[in-house]
Amino acid sequence: MDRKPPDGLNFHTVFASAPTQLMIMDRQLVIVYANEAYLRTTMRTLSDIQGRYVFDAFPEAPERTALFKAAFERALAGEENVLRTEPFSVPAPEEEGGVREIVWTCTHVPVANDAGEIAFVLQNAVDVTAEHALHRHNEMLLQELNHRVKNSLATAQVIAQRSLIDSKTMAEARDDFVARLHAMAAIHDLLVAKSWSGAELGAVLRQTLQPFDGGSPVRHGITLQGPPVPLTVKQAQTMSMAIHELATNATKYGALSHASGAIDIAWSHDPSADGAFRLSWKERNGPAVSPPGKKGFGTIMLTGVLAQEIGGTITLDYPTHGVICLMEGRIGP
Repeated sequence: MDRKPPDGLNFHTVFASAPTQLMIMDRQLVIVYANEAYLRTTMRTLSDIQGRYVFDAFPEAPERTALFKAAFERALAGEENVLRTEPFSVPAPEEEGGVREIVWTCTHVPVANDAGEIAFVLQNAVDVTAEHALHRHNEMLLQELNHRVKNSLATAQVIAQRSLIDSKTMAEARDDFVARLHAMAAIHDLLVAKSWSGAELGAVLRQTLQPFDGGSPVRHGITLQGPPVPLTVKQAQTMSMAIHELATNATKYGALSHASGAIDIAWSHDPSADGAFRLSWKERNGPAVSPPGKKGFGTIMLTGVLAQEIGGTITLDYPTHGVICLMEGRIGP
């Protein structure tokens, strides 16, 4: 036996004030009624759409019309059905372009008349715009992560190959490889802290040189002087690896191999001149140095990879009093 609703409960009022978007059509897909939430979201009034064929009130592309018409007809045949994450453009005068994109999950429910015959379709539209945007953002993050992992593995492979080629012994190759991986990990940590939006040059230099000076410029007399320079992710990674190679060479053969050795690093940057950039690395008070007998990974990283990244030139000089590296190009996002 059907129970009657309590006195004072008006189902029309319940329908009209429901927070979810509700719209009813008859068997001819003519809009009978829509509640306030539906009208507010679609930026329509009831008089705009009531009594109109649904696809006249809300025009759609042919394929979308076919999709929704099939869903409505299934409901009229007695089958409740759902269309998930369907995008819609609704008027939004305050938005650029005058429209706003929303995403709905639409449930279509058959509704019977007093005679028990299916005479209407109820569309219950749930706004899932935020959830859909989050899902797409997560997908993009996964794609970006996959891209970065592949790049990191490719870089590690190159580093391993060059470490084996350049080293005299397996122990030396192992040590060089591990040190280079640690440098990669250090710049990775810095970029993660900046949400992979890039990094500032001074921070990149300090992070990269930390293993060589214990975090204090007093220990080996490493001095840094220059203005803030924003680097892209690729520029930060390449700069870090290049500076790591210079510091490693200085530790083995140059200024950092001597207690009184020092390195002066200075740079300039002019954003108004299309990012004109200059950095000098000057070693002093170390043992006498001479040019290397062959071009190793460090030289390739500096004069090849980094030079290309800054769109300029990198020169390496070996006066007896210490290595001098001069970088000139254009740098920044």
